[in-house]
Amino acid sequence: MPNNQSLNLVFTRRWAVPILAQLASTNGCKFVTLRNSLDGSRASIKASLELLDTLDLVRSNTGHGHPLRPEYLLTTKGVLISKPAAALVSSLIKAKAFEQGLKKWSMPIVLAIKSGSNRFSAISNYLDQATDRAVSTSLNELQKASIIQRELIDGRPPYNSYLLTRKALFFCPILDDMRQAMNG
Repeated sequence: MPNNQSLNLVFTRRWAVPILAQLASTNGCKFVTLRNSLDGSRASIKASLELLDTLDLVRSNTGHGHPLRPEYLLTTKGVLISKPAAALVSSLIKAKAFEQGLKKWSMPIVLAIKSGSNRFSAISNYLDQATDRAVSTSLNELQKASIIQRELIDGRPPYNSYLLTRKALFFCPILDDMRQAMNG
């Protein structure tokens, strides 16, 4: 199993992936531009930027200069992940799953199921830092959004198995590209 910890961290903040997507299309921008285009709160955009800075994906544009000079730029590593991040945002919008897809554990759960972790305990182990309640809640929300489906497997005892739907299969290659960029 590849190291997913760093990619899972990207999804811990709601606006991190959309910020990467925005920076990919604009080659850097100001905080106010990010806030207005993403329609997020000041605090949540700032927390997402701090996370991306910590992960060495985004950096502040130091120094003074022209008022139109961008405040935030992608790092070399950020450039690699920003293109698949933009593709993910676009795919989530097309699938009408934007809000659900960018919740903290949604895409990491899709990766877990894709890797063969299709029982609750295996998904929970794959995510490492997610609580059982967070995994359960996310699985229910992903099921409602038709990103995953749950099957009851008859046995002793019966158990649930989680599978990706056709909708989720569009996200998988993009998530693989993001994981490769983070681990590359």
